[in-house]
Amino acid sequence: MNTPIPTPATQRLREEFIRRFATPAEVLVRAPGRVNLIGEHTDYNGYPVLPLAVDREIRIAAIRRPDSQVHIQNCRRTFAERSFALSEAAVPFPLGDWGNYIKAAVTGLQDRIPHPARGFTALFDGAVPPAAGLSSSSALVVASALLFLHVNEVQIDRLELAELLARAERFVGTAGGGMDQAASLMGQPDHALKIDFFPLRVQPVALPFAYRVVICNSLIAAPKTESALLEYNRRPLECRLAVLLLCRYLSHKTGRPVSAQRLADLAAYPLAEEEAASVLGPQPLSPAQVLDRLQMSLPELLRVLDRSAWQTPTDGFKLLPRYLHVVQEAARVQAACQALEQGDAETMGRLMGASHDSCRSLYEISIAELDRLVEIALEHGAVGSRLTGAGFGGCTVSLVAREKVNDFIAAVSRDYYKTFLAKHKPETMKNGLPHDAIFATEAVAGAGLIE
Repeated sequence: MNTPIPTPATQRLREEFIRRFATPAEVLVRAPGRVNLIGEHTDYNGYPVLPLAVDREIRIAAIRRPDSQVHIQNCRRTFAERSFALSEAAVPFPLGDWGNYIKAAVTGLQDRIPHPARGFTALFDGAVPPAAGLSSSSALVVASALLFLHVNEVQIDRLELAELLARAERFVGTAGGGMDQAASLMGQPDHALKIDFFPLRVQPVALPFAYRVVICNSLIAAPKTESALLEYNRRPLECRLAVLLLCRYLSHKTGRPVSAQRLADLAAYPLAEEEAASVLGPQPLSPAQVLDRLQMSLPELLRVLDRSAWQTPTDGFKLLPRYLHVVQEAARVQAACQALEQGDAETMGRLMGASHDSCRSLYEISIAELDRLVEIALEHGAVGSRLTGAGFGGCTVSLVAREKVNDFIAAVSRDYYKTFLAKHKPETMKNGLPHDAIFATEAVAGAGLIE
């Protein structure tokens, strides 16, 4: 997909490439970040999501190399220069190194590239805010993958590429159903994307022209401590435990074996909340209680889960609220698609509000700063606002009438950043308000070459 949209930013990238490498770039590639309008933590449970590609992107200027070496630099000097041979791409740089995202793309595609594969010399730039829930890392992988395919004259179907790159990101320790990659690759101007999983499917949904999407960064980065990782990882585990308990219950109820990998696989067996509570427990369950209900030993359960380690939350496994969030959020995604197709922004806004409430009270992934940011957004005219991304920090997404956007941004900047945050988390504002902390975005075309 060629996207003939040269901009001042791409021209600056061309000039910087010449300055550094004394030759013009042969190819420029772009890959947008994404924001999820609704459908939080539904993807790995097999239910759909509703993201859009945003007008903040990763850009690469590059030349083909005659050999199999990869040499990368970044316009931001905080990211060190990196080089590696394609034969060594599977050997990671130290944990957290930006070069690992390029290695992830290359490693994930090497089986599709005729040997000997050609490498590239590339200069990276971008405007996707990092650690904000806008998938800057996936955009980096997508852009690198398109570059690698281009220099080796290989084409891959975009849905297939999204699935390949979702698996490839496990190289850097993340794994998902392909939402981030599909949104970046298949974005459409003025449309969100309803993305279904297992198998991956994409359906464009028109956005109402009278409204714009505004992204507000809480400026709270989710910590990467061991305890924080436990909080991230426990929710997929809790959902998987819920699946096992529900399968056992439904097998007894129907008199025939019921098996499933994800909550969406059980959509044909809707349960009232009271019935679900009787199966999953109205209160958090201890590991012993989970094992007792499953009639399994811990080694047996670990084999089923394919997990080498068993991490126990100190407050128990909260299976019922996780289940309720996922199935109700899935219904909200379907309703949101219908609302957008009908141009009903008010209903869309109510669904976004219900989603945030559920993320806060049932899935427990919100924090005080995100809650306050949502409140302020609604106070200043957003028809809907919610956290977006994994939670525990990052951004909110709001739907705002087009003519109110400038006033909205000014009011949120004043009440959240310069008042609330400056008082409660002054360290986040010590250097002033970052230029990309709050911005309105349009839905844009997916990744491709820049002509």
